[in-house]
Amino acid sequence: MKKIHGTLAMLVATILWGFAFSAQSSGMKYVGPMLFVMLRSLVGVAALSLVIIIFDLIAGRKLSFWGEAKTFEERKFMLTGGILCGTAISMASIFQQIGLQSVSAGKSGFLTALYIIIVPLAGMMFKRKTNRIMWLAVLLAMVGTYFLTGGIGNIGKGEIFLFLCSLMFSIHILTIDRFAPRCDCVRLSCLQFMSASVVACVASVCFNEPWIAEKITDSLPFWIYCGIGSSAIAFTLQMMAQKVLHPTMASLLMSLESVFGVIGGWLFLHEILTLREAIGCAIIFSAIILTQVPAKKKVR
Repeated sequence: MKKIHGTLAMLVATILWGFAFSAQSSGMKYVGPMLFVMLRSLVGVAALSLVIIIFDLIAGRKLSFWGEAKTFEERKFMLTGGILCGTAISMASIFQQIGLQSVSAGKSGFLTALYIIIVPLAGMMFKRKTNRIMWLAVLLAMVGTYFLTGGIGNIGKGEIFLFLCSLMFSIHILTIDRFAPRCDCVRLSCLQFMSASVVACVASVCFNEPWIAEKITDSLPFWIYCGIGSSAIAFTLQMMAQKVLHPTMASLLMSLESVFGVIGGWLFLHEILTLREAIGCAIIFSAIILTQVPAKKKVR
């Protein structure tokens, strides 16, 4: 029963992440990419702070910013993790927002999902072996990307920024893997969105993005949804799910984010994929699923 609840929780999280592509694309009509990331990050901080307070009250604990991190070293470790994770996720989100200016929500979902393939490849830097199945998945992903983008000559600025987004999400996943096991995940997530809001704010000011109150108000439903639904709720559900689910199962469910991205684009933005783009999506999704196939162990 716990695994069923965990599966449902992860499925809801992927739906929220997938539909967020449509909200992000719509929000770009009003505000710049860096300002949008700052706004959604601030909402994420507020929502997660409320979650922390509620959890502490339910558990009968004394309200504390640091939670179980009592020593200076523990707090320094969690703060470092929050800053690094926040920097990575803010850069990934900014690149994603820029990409969404010229790429449909559906295509963006599949190009972003390439992080599931990049992560194990990046693991080679830490002397982790990559099996033949992984190399086959990489080849499939390259073929799928060719179909999705229309070839090398048709790769524009939007696609390049989405590739960079996928790379930064890979770094974010590896950073989370380093810090999350030794930290309170909800507080670590809250710290990362604090850091993300600061990075996005500085970037927005440096690039002279216009801050128009009327435009910010008009885009409010979109960054509120992304801040509460995509950031606070979805990340909390992910943490709850991964307490009972096998990592392979959790990762496979997370890959469905790209599918819901296409569904969201069709439902809310009336986007329609061409046959070539649909074939590309199918190939990339096959590559994503293939990466979750466990390698056969040699038996002596």
